[in-house]
Amino acid sequence: IFLRNLTPTMRSYSMELLHEIGKTTLETYLMQHHIWLSSNSKTVLTFIPGWPRINLALVTCVYVLLSRKMHDLTLLLRTIILPDDREACIRSSAAMLVTIAGFYCTAFVVDEMDMTSLMSVGVVSIVCGTLLYQSVMDSTWVTYRKAVKAAKRKLEADLGDSDDHITTTSDSEVTEDKETTISRFCPPLIGAMVVLVLGLTWNGFATTGARSIGPLPSTCDAFVNNGSWIPFDGCNEASRGMAYRENQASSFGMCLPHGNSHIWAWEKQASHTHCRFGHRDETQVKKVLNKRRVIFIGDSMTRNLYSASLRIMGVAGSGAYDATLPKHQGITSILWGTTPVVFKWAPLAVDQLAVLKEVNDNSVDGNTAQDLIVLGGGAWDRLHVYATDEDRQSHAATLKELSAEMLRSQQQNAAVVWLIPTTINSQALNTEEKRDHMREEDMEAMRSVYFKNGVLSASSFVLDGPTFTASRVSESFDGVHYPPQVYDAGAQILMNAIDWLLPLNEAEPVIPPQIGKMSNPMLGFMMLVLVGIGLFMFDGFLGFTYLASAFVKGLKPHDLHRQALRSSKKSSHNNDELSDPEANNVLRSRLAKAKARKRAPKAKAKTPGNMDQEIAALIGR
Repeated sequence: IFLRNLTPTMRSYSMELLHEIGKTTLETYLMQHHIWLSSNSKTVLTFIPGWPRINLALVTCVYVLLSRKMHDLTLLLRTIILPDDREACIRSSAAMLVTIAGFYCTAFVVDEMDMTSLMSVGVVSIVCGTLLYQSVMDSTWVTYRKAVKAAKRKLEADLGDSDDHITTTSDSEVTEDKETTISRFCPPLIGAMVVLVLGLTWNGFATTGARSIGPLPSTCDAFVNNGSWIPFDGCNEASRGMAYRENQASSFGMCLPHGNSHIWAWEKQASHTHCRFGHRDETQVKKVLNKRRVIFIGDSMTRNLYSASLRIMGVAGSGAYDATLPKHQGITSILWGTTPVVFKWAPLAVDQLAVLKEVNDNSVDGNTAQDLIVLGGGAWDRLHVYATDEDRQSHAATLKELSAEMLRSQQQNAAVVWLIPTTINSQALNTEEKRDHMREEDMEAMRSVYFKNGVLSASSFVLDGPTFTASRVSESFDGVHYPPQVYDAGAQILMNAIDWLLPLNEAEPVIPPQIGKMSNPMLGFMMLVLVGIGLFMFDGFLGFTYLASAFVKGLKPHDLHRQALRSSKKSSHNNDELSDPEANNVLRSRLAKAKARKRAPKAKAKTPGNMDQEIAALIGR
């Protein structure tokens, strides 16, 4: 802007595109939150799923067109509601205030009567709209008809018709020219039908369509386990371009026809389910788990899920391979200084029952009550305590007691999650005992045992291990355990499920900072200096305008300011000449004296300094 305004020639040119865009800046600013974005700027309006660039182009076209249309409607409504006639403008303003007050009162009455349903709102809108329409028509009909007749006569005159063909209409004729019954009732009926259709459409979108971003509803329990691993090929053009831009990699050494990496993805759900599953990070999880207690109870499968959950919560190295640490022990982590996340080693059902009883007993006082309890097991039971009929009966009795304790935990307001054992890679089992007793066929039967004894029904949520491991079974290096990224998928399913398992904590009261806490005297003084430069040096560019003095000698920004005001002074003087004859005579006499003084001989030669003083004196006069 500074460079463009340096010379009058540059200031005389402008770009029409920027001019057109500038006319709708207010509308584009307002509409970007309703068209380009949605859900309080958390989501993007999608017309063509799966094609983000084409969708962006389409949404942008709609966004620009609607913004320009709103600009035109704003100007049109301004002309109608606030005309240039002062009396009509005052009447319209008063009528508008009365109408708004009436609508507010009607809305207050409907709300107080607890009648804010779709039907009541539709009826009130139709009745009030009809009354408003009829009031506007009654107050403007005669004026409108007069304007139409006058415009018609002017058009006929412009077309060159003879005076014999020009018809005139008196005010009495216009007043008597009344509207017909059809023209009187059709517009309100059409408006009522439009309101009805729009109301039903809006209700359909509200009940069956997507809604604003928020915690997932409990109905998503039926869909959160539905997903699959999507293969990605790192050697396609898109991946090559991204790798080159971000990592300066020019070629790949590994390419597979079906992809060499996999990403967990949920199946697409209907919009009316409101199940927007997605990746959860530390910030999102902290909002739910902050100042809460979480405990994982189970075997090594549950421990791997525990480590994956910690990685989501910000503990990057959790679950890393470390042969120096003991395998079968508990783990305690305190996150964010307020949230204990504990793992209790309990490989057998009897161990899980004992730990859960202890947790429930300690939760009675309320100080150590758990908010989220995650349990998992079955593999060790199938391997060690399931050989005889007596073992099976004892195991079934233990599962029934475990189910009772899980229900007891729910009565103490704890959310209980059960992890179904993950898929077993039978061919990778590394001991003869495991190959005899813990094959996938054996574990499938064990999963049914837990279902029959009520473990799954006693849970608040069931995390289906085979769902996120069946297609990755070949990657199970020992037949039981998987790489960390596989358990990350299970942890993401769990973190999505806590939306309905654990309601959000009440927001802590915000204490505003004390007055002056964020003050900085030096910055305040610097702002005063900058303001002073702009005021006293007539420069809105922090003094850089004085760079123009290097190209035009003797020209300062304050001189430009005077030059800019000179045209306005001339126009005001011309207006004074037209309105005040006495002032005109005074100006003429001053001009005559100035001319006479200019013709008078001078004793000494004029210097540039004297000329500047005379010009300044003339301007002052």
